[in-house]
Amino acid sequence: MLPEPLTFPFRGQRAVDVLLIGGGLHLLSVYIPVLPLIVVAGYLVTTLSTIASRDWTTRFDSLPGFDDLGEIVRRGLGATFVVGLYLSPAFVTLLVTVFGLTEQSVDPGSITLGTSLGFVAGSTASILLAMSFIYLLPAALTNYGVRGRVRAAFDPSVLRSSAADAAYFYNVVVGLVVGSVLLSAAGALQRIAVGFFLAFYAEVVVVAFWSRGVTSIAAGERDGDRAMSSGE
Repeated sequence: MLPEPLTFPFRGQRAVDVLLIGGGLHLLSVYIPVLPLIVVAGYLVTTLSTIASRDWTTRFDSLPGFDDLGEIVRRGLGATFVVGLYLSPAFVTLLVTVFGLTEQSVDPGSITLGTSLGFVAGSTASILLAMSFIYLLPAALTNYGVRGRVRAAFDPSVLRSSAADAAYFYNVVVGLVVGSVLLSAAGALQRIAVGFFLAFYAEVVVVAFWSRGVTSIAAGERDGDRAMSSGE
């Protein structure tokens, strides 16, 4: 039996429509850069926060639709900003060290051990930083999607509790591995257009896996809402 995240994109009455729209947006991005992918990003954040907020027994029953396009675009812009900030430390490190060294006019014979070590250290630090921040992204994007505020993506208590959770680690890693395999296949099939639709399927599968590791974030928000209601 296949894991539920792999079959989730085909569930619900609107599944076919959603897959066609998502794949079509990927295809459209070839001709109109950026904007279609912002819509896709907004939909993925909406899907991640929606299924993470559902009951465990029914979370994979149906795929959310592209109902509120304005809200999806807003979330897409916010998600793009969040991802950019999370990856910026790694990019800056790479820019300062690796790119800085490669842009210098250096005689191969004059390269010292220090130069070589600087290149290796800079590239390694960039990779480790990128991996660390990518690992935290599912928690950040879920908290942003659930609360609707960009600052929620940087809540230290949420990030700490998620990073130390075994279920979070497992589902984030599995999602990334499965997504990498599916996206590689999608890249090979882009010449016949099928790859664009497979790419969107892969992205939905990834957020479905991630949703299983971020349940506590959505549950915490629900508990907070109930506490506020009872206090009133």
